[in-house]
Order: sequence, then C-alpha cells, then structure tokens
Amino acid sequence: MVTNTQSATTTRLSAPKKRIVTGVAISPTEICAADIRLRGNAERAWRATLEPPPTDGVSWPSLVSALSALATELGARDGFLAISLMPPLTEVRRLELPPLNDVELQRLLARNASRYFVNARGAQVVGAAAAGRRPRGAPSPVVAAAASARHVAMIRTAAQQAGWSVESVAPAESAWSAAMLAMWPAAARQSVWGLVALRDRTDLMQFDGGRLVGVRRFRAGAADAAMIVDAVGPSARVGMIGVNPQRRELTAAVASHGITALSPNGEWAHATEMPDLLAANFAGREVGPVLRGEEAVIVERARAQRAAWLVVAAAVLMLALSAGVELWGVHRQLEIVRAERERIRPQIASTLLGRTNVDATSRNLASLTAVERESPRWSSIITTLSQAITDDAYLTAIRARNDSLVVDGLAEHASRVFDALQRSKVVVDVKSASPVRRELQDDGTALDHFTIAARVPAPKAQTTSTTQPVAAPTSAGGRAVGARR
Repeated sequence: MVTNTQSATTTRLSAPKKRIVTGVAISPTEICAADIRLRGNAERAWRATLEPPPTDGVSWPSLVSALSALATELGARDGFLAISLMPPLTEVRRLELPPLNDVELQRLLARNASRYFVNARGAQVVGAAAAGRRPRGAPSPVVAAAASARHVAMIRTAAQQAGWSVESVAPAESAWSAAMLAMWPAAARQSVWGLVALRDRTDLMQFDGGRLVGVRRFRAGAADAAMIVDAVGPSARVGMIGVNPQRRELTAAVASHGITALSPNGEWAHATEMPDLLAANFAGREVGPVLRGEEAVIVERARAQRAAWLVVAAAVLMLALSAGVELWGVHRQLEIVRAERERIRPQIASTLLGRTNVDATSRNLASLTAVERESPRWSSIITTLSQAITDDAYLTAIRARNDSLVVDGLAEHASRVFDALQRSKVVVDVKSASPVRRELQDDGTALDHFTIAARVPAPKAQTTSTTQPVAAPTSAGGRAVGARR
C-alpha cells in the first residue's frame, strides 16, 4: 500500500533540463525521498509505506510501486537515485584488516562476511572506507559495511523497473556522518563524537579530521548512557540527532555525567528529528563506506585506469607539442643567427685577414727578436778586440760562426797578442788555430803571422733590438783592420 504526504497537483512528464539526483532512504517498511523539486511542503520530502521485502524472489513489488509514484510526483523520466539503507538492512562496524588494495579488500570482506559481520547471512554486498593512517607494521583500520546481496539486487531491480538509475547505495550511517560534518563544521578539523538516537537503538560515531573512524551500537534511550560516557570520555564534544523521545532521554542521561550534547540549529534543526529524512537529504554525499559489488569495484578500477591512461596520453601529447614548439623556436633562432652571420661575413673576413697579417708580422718580429737576443754583438766584440791587442799588432781578418771566432793578424810578438786577448775577457778558450810564422814585410821588417781561435761567451740580456753591421775596426796605431766573414 502506498500513501503520499502530498497529492500531486500537476503531472510533469517532461524530463528536467539538468541532471538532478534524488536521495531516498529505504527501510523494510518505509521509503523517504528528498528532492528540490518537492515544493509542496517545507520539508521537501516524500514518504510512502512499504511491505517488507519478500523472503524469496528477485522483485520487491511495493518498492516498485513507490518508486513509480515518486517518478510521477517529480515528473521525472530516467531519473537518478542515491540510496541510503536504513537499519536493519545494513550493518556497519570498525575492523582491523591486513593492508590490501580496494579489489583485494572487497573480495576479503565479501567472501568472509559472516566472519566480520554478526547479522550476515548468505551473500553480502560490502564496502569499506579507511579509518585513519596505518602505522608501520600494524593492521589497516577500516569502517566496513555489509548488506544482503539479495536485498540490494531487489532494490536495484525495482528502481530499474520504475525507470530509475541507481548511482550509489550506502548505509544510512554514511549519510548521517556527512550530515553531522555539515551541521558542525568543527568536526572536520577535530576529533568529535556523534550520537544518533533511533527508536530501537543508539549509534555512536567517531570522527577524526573529517573522516568516520568508528561506529558502535548501544541500546535505545538512556539504557547504556554510562557506557556511552565511558566510550567518549568526560571532555568529549558530542553532537546528537534522532527521534525526539529517545534523544531527549539520552541528552538528559549524558548531561547527568557532565557531557553536554549539542543539538543542531538552523535549516537542519527539524530534519534531525527524522533520521530517515536526514539520510535521504545527504544520500550520495556519504562520509564512510559505500556498498559496491566486486564487479562494480573492478569496473571502477578499470575506469580509473582508463582515466589515468587518458591523463598520461594527454601529458605525452602536451609534451610532444611543447617539444615541437621549442624545436620550431630553436630553428627560427638559428635562421636569424645564420642571416646575421651572412650580413657581417664581409666585415669579419676583412677583420680576420688583418688579424692574420698582424699575427704573421708579430711572429716574424718575435723570431727576429729571439735571433737578435741570442746572437753576439759583433761590433762591440770587434771594438773590444781592437782595443785589447797591443799597439804593435793589427788584425787582418776576422771569421765568426755561431759563438766561434777566428782572427788573423800580424805582430812583432804574437805571444803578447795571445796574452792580451786572454786578459780582455771578451773571448774565452783562446788558442792558436795554426802555427805562428815569421813573415817578411814590404818595408823589410819581419812580423809574426798568427791565427787565433776563441769562443764568444753567451750574451747577457740586451735591451736594444737593432743589430749592428760587422765592420773592420782600426788598430790602436791607426792601421785599418780588414774583416772577413
């Protein structure tokens, strides 16, 4: 049997212009929907009663009728649903599991659901969300949820038969967590607690840094108030939502232990008195586990991998484009450089020619300077020799090669010339190159003809750079000295 809180005054059969997701909360006996297109009341809500799901079969007829009536009320065809499953259709708890990836974690929970969930019977659809960082070498904390795979399949089939597409299925605890973080923004930055007072139980949820990290279940009302106070501690920040009788009873009980439970204000103040409406409003914005089959996890992972490959391909394409642009820029700059080189080539050629001539001239000058520096100063040597010999002697010839010097001359006594040359220090290693001969001269006198060999010592550093021509000096007596080289 289906009853509506508001009669439809106008049937809108046209599809909406933009995509709107309708949030619904489903329990075994009731469905509650929240949608911005429900303008008939302040709650923007739609409710219908349901018959319990059949124990066998794959269809839930009352749910099909309710979803069809909801589509008619909204005037939506091919709409989208975000579903929150109310207790006892789901079970949520914190688990410590080995570190696994998403697919492995999904398989572990699905294949061992009866081990981790008390009410799990038969095949289960599971989901898990990380409950904090895993310390090195420690198990990985997760908040996991499970629901009967048969019930989830019936819900999806009913939605498909009524013309809806299901976007997500999650436990109501995940939607309540999102609602509490929205109503108390401080919970996104601190460690806080949230209480959900239901008619048949109380859920205690722990948040840390905007993440659901723990869920515990207690009896309804104030029956387990002392245990709740022990769990949260005396100085904890606690927010509370739920149905009025149980919420007021629990608020008074925890206040007697020194804990003040915060109640929401503003636009959500009325909705928090109806947990199913709150779950419908925040369906699809879950903070916690989402129920997914193993096939859905594999499909999502494949989709993520495709998206990653698309990103990689786009990055490679952008890299190739940037490399092409950079290469084009380099070639353009090279063309500019070549054109500039062609323009200044004549100037550079003339400059290089002049520099080549200058370099050649500099090398020649350096060679001449080196030769001049290493060559003896023959003019000064001959002058010194002329001054060193005795007055009765004169030189007839001088022959030089490198640092060797051979002189010929006539003297009354050749030995005096030898002694004078040795004392002069202008030459060294003075010795006779041939025997001394006594020769008769034209005037009837006889003179000694001598040939003396000597070596000119290496010259010291000279400051002058010009060479003196070798000339025949005159003797001390005024006689001319012939020079031959």
